[in-house]
Amino acid sequence: MRDRAKRRKFRKEYKPTFKLSRIGVVISVVALTFVLGLLYLSQSNQMATSGYDIAKLEKQQQELKLTTERLQIEASRLQSIQNLDAGIAKSGMVPVSKINYVAANTSVAVNIK
Repeated sequence: MRDRAKRRKFRKEYKPTFKLSRIGVVISVVALTFVLGLLYLSQSNQMATSGYDIAKLEKQQQELKLTTERLQIEASRLQSIQNLDAGIAKSGMVPVSKINYVAANTSVAVNIK
């Protein structure tokens, strides 16, 4: 019975405490500093990579704007009246002297075989 009484007494008086030696504290601080340093390096590397990608995309956007402008100028040149008139003359087309229109009330028959 005495053993049980001692056990109960021991359990009542027991207070769990966490003690860390001086070396343990130093190792914990060094490990925490190392992990934080790795996180910082990872984030700064990611920011630098993002900046490079943004610069690359801005350059590509500027090139595409220049290409669009050049193509618009080329399209307007090809659609100019002088260019169309020259194309008509080269293909051998002649202007029509009289135009015959079909009236809407005229019936048209189609011969299907």
